[in-house]
Amino acid sequence: MITVAFVGNPNSGKTAWINALSHAGFQVGNWPGVTVEKREAEVCWQQIRIRLIDLPGIYDLNETGNEERITVNFLRQERVDCLINVLDATNLRRALLLTMKLRLLQIPMVLLLNFYDEVVRGGMDINAAAIAEKLRCPVLCVSALRQSDFQRVKACVVQQLHSRFEGYWPLLPEPLQTQWHEHLRLLQLASPFARESELLAQACRQFQHEQPQQFQQMIWENVDSLMRHVRQDPHRTLAKTSRIDAVLLHRVWGLPLMLGMSLLLMMWIYNGSAPYVSWLNQLTLWLQQGLRILLQSASDTLVSLLCEGVVGGVGGVLSFVPLMAFLYFALAVLEESGYLARIAFLMDRLMKPFGISGRAFVALLLGLGCNVPAIMATRMIEEPRHRRKTALIVPLISCGARLPVYLLFAAAFFPGQGAWVLFALYGLSLSGALTLSMILTRHDHDPQPWMLLELPVYRRPVLNVVLNKVRRQVGHYLRKSLTVVLLAMTVLWGFAWFPSGDPATSYAAQFGQHAAVIFRPLGFGESWQLVASLPGSLAAKETVVGFLSSLFSGEAPAPEDFARQTETLIAAFPQAVAQSLLGWLTPAPPAQPDPVVTRQLAVLFPDPLGKLRAFCFLVYCLFSVPCVMTLNALRQEYGIGLMLQSIVLMVLLPYGISLLIFQLGRLLFLVL
Repeated sequence: MITVAFVGNPNSGKTAWINALSHAGFQVGNWPGVTVEKREAEVCWQQIRIRLIDLPGIYDLNETGNEERITVNFLRQERVDCLINVLDATNLRRALLLTMKLRLLQIPMVLLLNFYDEVVRGGMDINAAAIAEKLRCPVLCVSALRQSDFQRVKACVVQQLHSRFEGYWPLLPEPLQTQWHEHLRLLQLASPFARESELLAQACRQFQHEQPQQFQQMIWENVDSLMRHVRQDPHRTLAKTSRIDAVLLHRVWGLPLMLGMSLLLMMWIYNGSAPYVSWLNQLTLWLQQGLRILLQSASDTLVSLLCEGVVGGVGGVLSFVPLMAFLYFALAVLEESGYLARIAFLMDRLMKPFGISGRAFVALLLGLGCNVPAIMATRMIEEPRHRRKTALIVPLISCGARLPVYLLFAAAFFPGQGAWVLFALYGLSLSGALTLSMILTRHDHDPQPWMLLELPVYRRPVLNVVLNKVRRQVGHYLRKSLTVVLLAMTVLWGFAWFPSGDPATSYAAQFGQHAAVIFRPLGFGESWQLVASLPGSLAAKETVVGFLSSLFSGEAPAPEDFARQTETLIAAFPQAVAQSLLGWLTPAPPAQPDPVVTRQLAVLFPDPLGKLRAFCFLVYCLFSVPCVMTLNALRQEYGIGLMLQSIVLMVLLPYGISLLIFQLGRLLFLVL
């Protein structure tokens, strides 16, 4: 099969062209040994079966990072029949540096000068024919927004595949021509039957190894020579970007504007997705009710397994999908517009004392909603060591799943003071994450480097590219999460069901009664009910509320008529769509905890230290081992080793912090 590889700088529009030419039919995986995403697709152009490979975006072939190593190893070890080099035509000088080095690999190449519509609007003039003549390869001026260019690119690639390739001679200055010919002559004598392109590639590698300074000078001289065929006015070309940056990157109000926009974006992500999440929860309840009707004659164990274990597990995974889709849509828009790089730029100086970069701030910010997409967002951090460190501290950020636990305990033990409780917990969360980052940084032999970041020009995001990114990321999340989460939910269901089918006498309850002694130094070990609720939090933090509600609430109300429930479910979907589109700025107030559960929870700690005990339980939940979804995300992105490190850390950390708070609080109470 013919192999065609896409290569280019980051932000050069490579993704848009890959999606356009393959109709986004990519298979997603990871490159062997690393977590950088690998994508490939099979297409048929003019009856030729072609495998398209998406190589990571790079600036050079120096093999300084995962992306460069992957690209160089693939191009040198695999058979590549044609390269499609995508260049940002508005920043051609930087892009041509990579082109000149790719050319010396002796692989047939097609150059796409992308964003040519912006070139025309910016008053630039590129003599593509002269560049093509000098480089001896086709050069197309294109835009991913014009469908007419798609066929031109396909036809050019097919023509290049049919043409006889004789290799690219390096563009050497006169003093080096003699040395080059001598290199080539000796190689021809040593391998008389080798192809000329192979000899040229080997000669280029030898020349680069023996004379690196002259080689680098030759590359830049060639780039400067090619740039003589480009006429541009930099002030006019970057006028729009400069005007916007004058506001958004202002040294005084640039950061407040970024924080304000981040807040609005978070509101849109979580409030905009909330109606769909609520509707999916209703759908899960409807499916459970339907199963109970269908399985009326089945055993209670089978009904509970299918309803709470299987359907509940699937519903738990699906309820994350709207949140993930909104999140990935927002990230894709920020990335395609060019503003995501500027968020990292603004936050880098503030984050540096804590040993993390500005890109890590984006991940920590997303962690306030859900730790799963936050861990996946650490992909944007270039340095692998700092990427792993950020992923390790993300679970310390209090996610939205912990909020129902906070609200229940605030209503039971801190009536009228819930806002202060939330403020203290979120403050502890951020302080713990930054402190841990500083501690981990102290063991690094190399200090946190200054972030070198290219700020791309502002562009209007292409909706098709954005939606394809969302579809790919959400599909990847579902495929790799469903099996693991379903297995974990089934195990936890059995833990809370057997041996009697009653949560109050289940293995979970027995565990709570025996393990309570371990948690007594933390204050809340006096209540086995709270200890018994902790294992379920591995599935989802909200299960703490569900478990306590099942213990303390009275007899469950009779289920709603199934036909009426179906009508309500159907009518609720358009309402969810309308609320998502129009009501995200004014979300509905959160539901209040069940007053029966609240009253019975409040009497667990009748002593004067009751509030302190309850607060220590909340602190333990805040820093406890993250849910299965988060652990699975850590395993997917960074392997089982980092996942085990996170588990060990978040077993020891919550115990130590809760112990410290309770013992100091009790001592202070005795003194006063």
